[in-house]
Amino acid sequence: MAASGSERVWDAAVVGGGPAGAIAAWRAARLGLRVVVLERGRFPRDKVCGEFVSAEALPLLAQAAPELMAAAPEIAAAEWITLSGRRYAFPLAPAARGISRWRLDAQLWAAAGAALAETRSGAIVRGWRPAPRGGGELEFTFAGHSERLRARALIVAAGRWWRVAGLPVPGIAPRRAWVGVKAHLAGIPARALQMFALRHGYCGLAPVEDGGVNVCALVRADAPGLSGCRDIVHWLSAAAPPLAMRLHGAAMARPVQVTAPVYLGRGVALPAGVFFAGDAGGFADPFTGAGLARAMLGGALAAEMAAAALAGDGDVIRAAARHALAVRAATRRARRWSGWLRRWLTAPPPWQDWAAAALARGDMGQSMAARTRWDAAAGRR
Repeated sequence: MAASGSERVWDAAVVGGGPAGAIAAWRAARLGLRVVVLERGRFPRDKVCGEFVSAEALPLLAQAAPELMAAAPEIAAAEWITLSGRRYAFPLAPAARGISRWRLDAQLWAAAGAALAETRSGAIVRGWRPAPRGGGELEFTFAGHSERLRARALIVAAGRWWRVAGLPVPGIAPRRAWVGVKAHLAGIPARALQMFALRHGYCGLAPVEDGGVNVCALVRADAPGLSGCRDIVHWLSAAAPPLAMRLHGAAMARPVQVTAPVYLGRGVALPAGVFFAGDAGGFADPFTGAGLARAMLGGALAAEMAAAALAGDGDVIRAAARHALAVRAATRRARRWSGWLRRWLTAPPPWQDWAAAALARGDMGQSMAARTRWDAAAGRR
C-alpha cells in the first residue's frame, strides 16, 4: 500500500472509480505515474446503463481486464422493433460485447489496483484547491476522517451528478425530463441488441454474461402512468405490445434500478485546469449505446495526456484544455447523429417505420452506427 496522501505528492488523483475513472487510474499507473483513485461508493454495484460496450473500446478493455472479454457475449447484430411490430435488422461489424456494470465496474476497479494505483472506496471528495501552475490539493473524507492530498494532476470521472467545491460543473439547460430504468432478467435468451420503440421513449435489450439479459429504457418523465408506478417492467410491457411479447416468461434476476431526472444535452468538458472523463464532462445522448466506450476511451486519453505533460513541461493546465478539445472532436460526430437517430426512430408511425426501413437497407445501418462512435482520428488532430 502506498503512503498516505499527506506524506507525499501524487502524480495524479482520480475522482470516481467507475469505468472512466478506473481505466484512467489503470492507464496512468501503467505509464509509471503514482496514482490514487477516490470513489464514494463500493463495488460491485449496479448502475442504470445499457451495458453495451461498442467495438472501439474493446482493445483497451482486453488489455485492462481480459477476463471480462472472455465472459462477455458477442453482439454482432442489432434490431429495431417498431410500435407496429415490424422488425428491422442490420449487422454490427466489428461486433460489440455485453457486460453488466455489476461485473465491469468491479473488475476495472481491481485492475487499477493491480496496476499499483492506490484505490480507496468510501472516499467522499469535498473540495479542490488549485495551484497557480497546475495541480492542487484535494479535501476528502475517508474512513470517518478528514484528509487532504496534493496531486500534480486531477482527473474527475465521477459521473453526471458530481459536485466538488472549487470546480465548475457542466451546465445543461433543463429541457424535457426523462427517466432511466434498468433491470436484469433471466429466462429470455438474447444474442442481438434489440431496440423497442415505446410510445414515450425506447427500450433496449442486450445479452450480458451468464446468459442474462439487460433491459434498459429511457422514458419521458411525463409519460402516463409512470409516476408512482411500482412495477416498471409491467409498465414497459404495456407501453409496447411487441415488447410485452418479448418479455413474456422473463424472471427478475436483479432489482430494478431507476435514475431521474435525465436531461439530454451537449455538455462538454470544462476548461478548469482539470481533466474530465465520461459523464463528468457532460452527459451525452445514450441512444446509440456508445457511452461506456466514450467513458473508457476518454479516461485513458486523460491519463495519457496528463502523463505526457508531467514528463514534459509540466503544464497540466494546457494539457487538460487540449484533452477537452480532443474529447469534443472525437465525440462531435456522435453527438450530432445520435440525437437525430433517436428522433427519427421514436417518431410517430409511419415515420418510425420509414426510418427503421432505411437503416436496414444495404450497409446503411452499419454506416450510421459507425458515425455515432468515438472518432479517434478527429481526436488526434
